This record gives sequence, C-alpha cells and structure tokens, in this order.
Amino acid sequence: MSYRLSPLVEVRDYPDRVRTDRHVFHQLLLGLDGHVELEAAGRATRVAPGVLAPVVAGDIHHYLAPADNRILVVDLPVDWCRALDLDAALAGPACRLPDALVARGRRLEHASPPVLAAWLGEVASAAARPVAVPRLRLLELLPAIRADLAHPWRVAEMAARCHLAEAAFARQFRALTGWPPHVWLTAQRLALARTRLRDPRASLTEIALACGFADAAHFSRVFRRHLGCPPGEWRRALPERLVD
Repeated sequence: MSYRLSPLVEVRDYPDRVRTDRHVFHQLLLGLDGHVELEAAGRATRVAPGVLAPVVAGDIHHYLAPADNRILVVDLPVDWCRALDLDAALAGPACRLPDALVARGRRLEHASPPVLAAWLGEVASAAARPVAVPRLRLLELLPAIRADLAHPWRVAEMAARCHLAEAAFARQFRALTGWPPHVWLTAQRLALARTRLRDPRASLTEIALACGFADAAHFSRVFRRHLGCPPGEWRRALPERLVD
C-alpha cells in the first residue's frame, strides 16, 4: 500500500491488461480521453471522458483499458479530505460532471492544493448524472484474443467467457469497440499479419496459421478483400529496409 502526505494531481494512461491496486489515500479518476474500466468496492464503472470515479482509501480495485487513454488522477490524503469535509462525496458512486467542470479539470495537472480544493468543492455540489455499468469481463477478453490470434475464436466461445448470451455479447462488443466481433477479430488478425510480413523469412503459410487463418489461400483472399492486393504483393512493395 502506498502513502501520500499531500495531494497529487497528474494525467496517467492505463494498460490493456487487468491490474489490481490498493492504497491508503483516496483517489479520484476523471476521464479525459479514451476510457478505463474500473471495479472498486464491488462497483463497476466506465471512466469515460467526463466521468468522475472515486476510489476510497483501502479499497482493493481493478482496472483495465482497451485502447489509448488519458485519465486525470487525483490522489488525496485522508486527513486532507476530512478537513475539507469531502469524505461523503468520495464515498458516493461515479458520476458524469458538467462540461464546465470537466474543462477545468483538464487544466488541473500539478495544481496547487488551494486550486484543487476549490475545484473539489464545486464537484461536491454539482448536479451530476449517474453513469452506466461497464463490461469488465468483456474487456478482459480483448487482450486474451490478441495474445492468441491463432486460436479458432468463435462468438459462442467469446460470449461464454463473458457469461453472456451470444446476442447480448454481440451488442455489448459492438458498443465497446465500434465493430461486430468477427469484423474486429479480422482486423486484429490482419494487423498481426502485416507485422509478420515484414520478416522475409516467414512463409505465407506460417503467417496465415499464426494469425488464425485456415491456410495460405484463405489468408490471401481475406487480405486482398480488405487491403486491395494479395499479401505477397503487399510484402514486395515494402521498402527494402523494412524486410531486412
């Protein structure tokens, strides 16, 4: 557990794998860009832009981000919060702040304690909207799929891992990533294939199987459909320095 004697305000980014933490100071997370899935004290929150999520001192919490993100993190000593009568606000659920408070929050990094205290006072009294519950299990699945693209992933298996019916899984997956599951999976496989094509020692069959395609012919058809040319031609067009 980490200790803190004075408030700290800084912008951080969170990883695309599940991490667990616990500290003896209170913490506020304000989403700036992207989002982070947070689970603390049994409450799950999507810390999206404009969402303020509290983590009470001593609570074990888990977090994970599916993509690039920027989060304003405010670490607050317990005694400091008690002196400002902020304990009640920190014990509440996550909320969506008014745009004006979010805009001021974007300029808070390394703010002095008086400036921070003034902002927190306004946050505590603001009329904020509650936020919806996120999908932590689904977010845990994304890095697992990217780590094993050779696996013959099916929607039924993905849904089962998230304890969801297939239709509900497909809806939530699209809401989270912007794509249907099979489209997202194909994009991940093609991204890995383009990376592997830069190695001239790898055959098209090896690349196809490593990326989850049935064989080299299947790989070539999908690659051509999405990128406009077969993988061999795409590789030959690379600058020579990229394939040495």
